[in-house]
Amino acid sequence: MLFVYTAASKSMAFDRFTKVLGKSPLLGHFNILLAYLIPITELILSGLLLINKTKRTGLFFSLLLMIVFTVYLVYMVNSGSTLPCLCGGVISSLSWTQHIFFNMIFIALAVFGLRLYKK
Repeated sequence: MLFVYTAASKSMAFDRFTKVLGKSPLLGHFNILLAYLIPITELILSGLLLINKTKRTGLFFSLLLMIVFTVYLVYMVNSGSTLPCLCGGVISSLSWTQHIFFNMIFIALAVFGLRLYKK
């Protein structure tokens, strides 16, 4: 549900999402590509997590996406950036640091899910 929610939020505020991505020191040059790619990826991951045959793959790539995004957030905190969060909705009200902790919870859930899936 997290990925569906964030994909929908980004899609509904697509112009804002694209503009803020364009201001990012790391992602600015790829803002248009990423503005399409990120929500599509989130929706694909949501689908993978719903299907039993692809659930493990979905968990793995969810973990990977959350790690990549968390590394980006850590970079943003350390760079002193004041860009707003791009997630939309309630999640966008979190500070960068709060968002890192929020992501850590979902990273732990993905790891836990992968460990359970093995058993």
